[in-house]
Amino acid sequence: MQYINLKTDLGKKETLDKWKGQFPDETSYSQVIRVTNEDTAIMKPVLSLDGSDVPLAYIITNAYPDDEVRNTLKSIEDVSTMRANCSGPIDKEDMKRKGLIEGEHYKLRSPNSYQVRTKSGGWGMIAYANEIHSVMIGYKRGRFTGAIDCSGWTKDNAEKFNTLKDISKYNELAFAKANNDIYTKQKIFAESFVKPEHRMGIFSTYSANRYHSGQSTKMSFHVDSGDTEMGLTSMCVFREGEYDGAFLTFPRYGVAIDAPDNSVVIADSLEVHGVTEISGNGERFSCVAYMDNRLATIGSAGKSEKLIGKYAAKTSGNLDDFLV
Repeated sequence: MQYINLKTDLGKKETLDKWKGQFPDETSYSQVIRVTNEDTAIMKPVLSLDGSDVPLAYIITNAYPDDEVRNTLKSIEDVSTMRANCSGPIDKEDMKRKGLIEGEHYKLRSPNSYQVRTKSGGWGMIAYANEIHSVMIGYKRGRFTGAIDCSGWTKDNAEKFNTLKDISKYNELAFAKANNDIYTKQKIFAESFVKPEHRMGIFSTYSANRYHSGQSTKMSFHVDSGDTEMGLTSMCVFREGEYDGAFLTFPRYGVAIDAPDNSVVIADSLEVHGVTEISGNGERFSCVAYMDNRLATIGSAGKSEKLIGKYAAKTSGNLDDFLV
């Protein structure tokens, strides 16, 4: 494995203040690390308390033995308007072209999300974002109810979900190869605090993303705040055709990573990160696999599974009931 030690650190708060919610551009990085066929470790320009290097990311090559996961990810065409943290600022001119006028049809809830006017004249409780080619797979805790359940896509695509469970198997192998100490800690956390029925191995949730010049082309800078702090996040990457860009970028360290086809990236998702614009005729398919610490319900690290608010007396926790 080759090791790369970064030299730049622009500060966590400074980077967050400048880039959160914004799309990457050429000023957000000064170095592109293009990984080919050699496993690579990228280290932060800081040391831990015991004097050891602190990893930003590992890239493990040739991680998947066949094309089953790749082909299943390619078949997913779903989009989402619920990922405000990574879909970029709302373009008011683009909204006008869609016939939506600010103040009349919608109002901004944040720079990256908006609420629509209801039939009664008020503002809806759901915050929408720019459309992005991304889908949540696996398990989640309902934001309105507190209930833990499969995502809607998971329920509707049981056969595909069964195939995608292999992501956990191969990403775990890559994780253990990259840094067995951190992998072991995350494995202990998952097995100690998260019920088996709420996870796939050491991961609870997937986020399948697709980048193409004619579809979703980039992802704005964000922090994955729900990820467990003691571990790292994994992401398998598959490339089709010829393209440039779609770099995983960490502006704090001025670095962009060009991951090769059939690789797994193990990275610190609590650092500000995003994906640069893709260009060309190719596509990049990726699937982030992570442990959502909000699904921990066992022991000292656990949080009650009880329903919250008006749902405490109900057995259903789906969005349709909430809207009613």
